[in-house]
Amino acid sequence: MVACICTAVRTITSRTRVVFLQHPRESRVPISTCRMAHLSLPNSEMHVGLRPEGSARLEAVVRAPGTMVLFPGAGSTDIVGLTVPPQTLIVVDGTWINARKVVQRSPLLAALPRLGFTPAQPGNYRIRREPAAHCLSTIEAVAYVLEALEDAPGRFTPMLGCFDRMVELQLAYRATPNRRGAK
Repeated sequence: MVACICTAVRTITSRTRVVFLQHPRESRVPISTCRMAHLSLPNSEMHVGLRPEGSARLEAVVRAPGTMVLFPGAGSTDIVGLTVPPQTLIVVDGTWINARKVVQRSPLLAALPRLGFTPAQPGNYRIRREPAAHCLSTIEAVAYVLEALEDAPGRFTPMLGCFDRMVELQLAYRATPNRRGAK
């Protein structure tokens, strides 16, 4: 089955520059949401790699003042308590384990201030297992954070249309009894 969600992509310009660093393994996952998020944000950048070190462009972005990395955990600032929003937000995309390794193994990323949040509701990524109920897909997390950073409730929600469409198509495919490989 071939399913295209291109018509569901909605572009929304943000004040916050978003730079995606996608783990190479995640770049091969057809249901990854990083590319959708990047396509939805025309002023974003997307890079595939394990670290910014070695890329002049990424090193410059990471070293620029006003840059934070979106990654929860110890030492992260909750978005609710943030007094000055970042100019640039680095978003590491991958499984939670791989994303954590990327942040920990990069001296540049590890040195950045971290931004975290607690979502108001569970995510809609019903086709992929998340390690905990508060974990969201990349596109959901980016939409949530941008709405908070830019004090724009609902403004970035339309970018989730392509994600929701993909989830629905995948669930419908799984429910098809005559699909190849179905048991």
